[in-house]
Amino acid sequence: MDVAKLLRRVYAISWLSWQELSNWTHPAIFMAYTLVRPIFGILLYAYIYVAFAISSGKANPSAAFYLITGVSFYNYIGNGIYGVVWVIHEERDHYRLLKYTYVSYPSLQGYLAARGLVHYVIGFILSLVSIGIGFTVTGLSPSLQPNIPLLIVNLIVGMAWCTSIGITVSSLSLFSSEYGPLISESVGGLLFLVGSVIFPAKELPPWLYTLSEALPMKEWMELMRHSINTSYVPGNVQGLLVSQLMKALFYVTLSYVVFKALDRLVRLKGGLEATLEH
Repeated sequence: MDVAKLLRRVYAISWLSWQELSNWTHPAIFMAYTLVRPIFGILLYAYIYVAFAISSGKANPSAAFYLITGVSFYNYIGNGIYGVVWVIHEERDHYRLLKYTYVSYPSLQGYLAARGLVHYVIGFILSLVSIGIGFTVTGLSPSLQPNIPLLIVNLIVGMAWCTSIGITVSSLSLFSSEYGPLISESVGGLLFLVGSVIFPAKELPPWLYTLSEALPMKEWMELMRHSINTSYVPGNVQGLLVSQLMKALFYVTLSYVVFKALDRLVRLKGGLEATLEH
């Protein structure tokens, strides 16, 4: 494998993704536009905590830390999966470019993964901004003890399984020119619900907790909390990391098999260029 050639491809596609996202306005305006939703989101949850703390007369710093970090770090996963899943709908319905992408790039799966990279970078920046705002509003001033190697590893593993889930979902949107955005929002919402974002997954009903166990989101979220503050101990850290790695490997394999099968099927049925007028 020519690594240099592969990196050039990834860079070119990431640059394309960045241009598509940001070239409609000035960088400062784009950043303000990008920050609006997560900032107001974290303010909402932070003030909910403040309201409960005032009404009960009791502050709970550990609950505040759990809530703020969960909502903040979700930006990384939410942005990433949306960036991957949206591509099929966008290039087929909005720009009518999907067939040219097939011709110009050797692997559509690789193309989707590369298109998502910029969204992960933006999501991580939003996570850091949200944590700062959330801690300030809730009055938290924890002496953070980060584990940088674990943080980096967890971000990479999270990107791997999240992109794989996104590619699997994208294979379903190949058959629908209408429901691509709805599919991406639905998957993101499911991860938010079952991924120990605002409450522990163990509080879910049994049937929903089973679904949570099948996804690597809760392990990722707990490891993110531990990686920025090692005094937060979610249990067996090594066990959580191994569990996440195993699930990530499963979803990487699943995405490859499912996407190849459905991609071949949609081309045989002649549905690759099916569009709706917008």
